[in-house]
Parts: sequence; C-alpha cells; structure tokens
Amino acid sequence: MIQIYGAGIAGSYLYHLLNNNGFKVSIYDVRSKPDCRCAWGFSYSETKELYKEIGINVDDYLLSKPEFVIVNGKIKLKNREIAILDKKRLMEDLWSFELKKENAEIIVDATGFSRAYLPKIERDAIYTTVQNVEHHDFDENIYIYMVSTGYAWAFPLGNGRWHIGAGDLNKEKALTLIKELRNLYGFKNAEAKCNCVGKIRLLPPSKCKPIVWKNIYGVGEAIGCVSGAGEGNAPSLKSAKIFFDCLKNNELENFEKKISEEFWWIELEHEFIQAIQNGKKLKALRLLPKIVSIESKRSVKHTVETIKSILNFL
Repeated sequence: MIQIYGAGIAGSYLYHLLNNNGFKVSIYDVRSKPDCRCAWGFSYSETKELYKEIGINVDDYLLSKPEFVIVNGKIKLKNREIAILDKKRLMEDLWSFELKKENAEIIVDATGFSRAYLPKIERDAIYTTVQNVEHHDFDENIYIYMVSTGYAWAFPLGNGRWHIGAGDLNKEKALTLIKELRNLYGFKNAEAKCNCVGKIRLLPPSKCKPIVWKNIYGVGEAIGCVSGAGEGNAPSLKSAKIFFDCLKNNELENFEKKISEEFWWIELEHEFIQAIQNGKKLKALRLLPKIVSIESKRSVKHTVETIKSILNFL
C-alpha cells in the first residue's frame, strides 16, 4: 500500500500512474478541492509525453503557446517549448479520486514547499509569490521583469485573460516587482478576477536532502524539483515518474541516485542564479553557455543577439 500526501501536480499524477498500473494507492490533501495558484506555464513536449502515460492529452487544456518571451523590455526570445495550460481545469479533472488516509508501507511526500513528512531543511529557501488573473488587451507574448532576487511575469491565458504575478523574498518585494512590470510594459491596474499569495521552494535536490527518509519518499517541490527560473511543473511530473519506475522495477533503493542524475540541469541553473545574486559575474559568465544550451531545449530559442543581451544584463 502506498499513501501519497499532497494532491498537487506531482501527487495527483503519481496517484493515477500507480492506480492505472494496479498498485494499491491512496491520496490525501489538506484542501478539499484544487485551487488556481501559480504555474500555468509548462514545458510542452515533456509534459505532453508524461501525461500521455495516464491517458491525458495536454492539448485539451492548451490555452496559448506565445510566440515570444520578452525579458526586461529588451531581450526578445523566440518561444520554443513554453505552453500555457488551463491548470485549474486539468487539476479538477485529475481529482477524480477520494481523498483519504490509509495505513501504508510506503509514504510519498508530495506536499510541496511545506514538506510535511520529510525532515525539515536546515537552510531552506522559500520565496513568496503573488498572483492575479486580470483582463487586458495585449499582444499574447510572455512578459518578464527580472531582478537578481526574483521576477514578475505576465502570461496570456487566452480571450484577453492574463496571469500576472511575481516571486521574490517576501510579499512586499513581489508586489514591487509587479508594479515595475506594469510600468515597463503598460499593463494597467485592473480588477483581479482571482488572486492569491503562495510560496515556492527554490533549492535544487542536492540541498533538499534527505529525499528519502525511512519509508518516506519525496517528489516534486518537496525535494527541489523546481528550476532556477521557477519552472516546477514538468520536473515535478518527472520526479513522480522516476518514483513510479523505481517502484515498478523493485529498485527504490536507487531513487535518490536517479533523481540526482535526472536533475543535474536544475543544479546548474541554481548555481547560475546564485552566482548572479552573489555578484559573482565571472562565474555566471562561465556558466552561461551551459544555461543557454539547457533553456534552448526546454523553453526558448537563443540567438547571438539574445546572448549579447543576457551578457549586458549580467
């Protein structure tokens, strides 16, 4: 018997993987229904392949695939892989299960930043996010305003709806970033159709140990499966798939090793972000070619001009 705690992106996906393949599994969440928090952006190809494993076609939830990602009003990147999905409807469809707790031989901690079952992280890094859904008449690109400690975003949700938010060290800084984003791109203050404040862990897996403790296995944000840029959807799904594969193949003892091998690129991105935040420009420049290579595959297409713009930003 496997008990999953947390029915977010990783937990709900893992439940269906296990249930569809004949495992005895139960899932529980402190919420009575899924909410519409942050993270509507997904790495399209990887997400599509992973959800196919449980019979979900992500194209049924596709809201937009913007042409460009514009950073700080100056860096214009051709979007390659970022898709905006209707995460709220997707999660509502995935919540076809009954929430309950069972006695189990294996426990999965999929509780995100709260990390409710694994031991607490001594030097954690929890950021605050603020998000609104608003109506605007704007070209449907992704707009980013970035500083060394965080960034604000505007994602098009289709039909004039926009997801506008920010993540930084605290709520006040996040709100300031949103204000700067509005000033830079011209998004006026508008009535929020919904809004919320959340948290996100920005540490790589190597700094979220233990990821296995006694009979408890972590997946998703609980074990640092969030990129340096805050992308957590596809990595969280992948971590759940790794757990499933290890369980199916009777090699749970290799779970932590396989997580480390899979998410080497997250480690690199966090190292890059830390170098920027700590003013280590030479180290950041040294890492930049690898970061460009990673992101060219996962999100945006880089050119010589965009690389020059990034170098100027650094």
